[in-house]
Amino acid sequence: MIECKSALPLIEPYLDGELDASQMAEIRVHLNGCPNCTAAHQRLSDLSANLRTLRYPVPGHLQDRIVSAVRSAAQTQPPARFPQAKAWAIAASTLLAISLGWNITLLRFHKPSQDNVAQQIVSSHIRSLIGAHLLDIPSTDQHNVKPWFNGKLDYAPEVKDLAAAGFPLIGGRVDYIDHRPVAVMVYKRAQHVINLFAWPTNSPLAAPETANGFNLVIWNKGGITYCAISDLNKAELNQFANLYR
Repeated sequence: MIECKSALPLIEPYLDGELDASQMAEIRVHLNGCPNCTAAHQRLSDLSANLRTLRYPVPGHLQDRIVSAVRSAAQTQPPARFPQAKAWAIAASTLLAISLGWNITLLRFHKPSQDNVAQQIVSSHIRSLIGAHLLDIPSTDQHNVKPWFNGKLDYAPEVKDLAAAGFPLIGGRVDYIDHRPVAVMVYKRAQHVINLFAWPTNSPLAAPETANGFNLVIWNKGGITYCAISDLNKAELNQFANLYR
């Protein structure tokens, strides 16, 4: 069975289909059982998708440098061997290469807006509801769920037992939000699922109270931001949040 330290470097070639059949199968099996590597796989997959759609204009000074270089090359080459069409073909290729590099650089240093973080939370909640990834540890005991996060995160989320108030804990998972693994504690209210995301941050998340038909309640406690999301009505979700605070 392949371990994480061996699997992580192979995720990118796995996405690109560059592994042989046995390696592909081995990584696929590992991803089915490893939430951390699955999160890394999702991040790389999202990055690849973003690169295919992201468009940033190349700054004017770079365009000027390209045009200047092409003109200089055209002047130093014999006209018969370096026609204008060829010069501008090279310019187009060079501009494309620089544009791609510029886009990748901007994407690398671009931090998601708070709206984007909120949308990631909504998307993760939806994925969990359709059975893609709801629980890594199914348990109604907070003393099982809380220590399960040890070693998987660089912080200790608070896990509470709210069964007596009608919000039973059903387990937890590690998800991936804003380029980092985060804790998710999962509760229920009748047939409604409540995903409670928790991650360390110095600034509270500014997000809408309703998104895609789901209600969100956000608060910060002890340097940890909590975001409860559910299709539960607003009053009961606020009740849950107040109990958790």
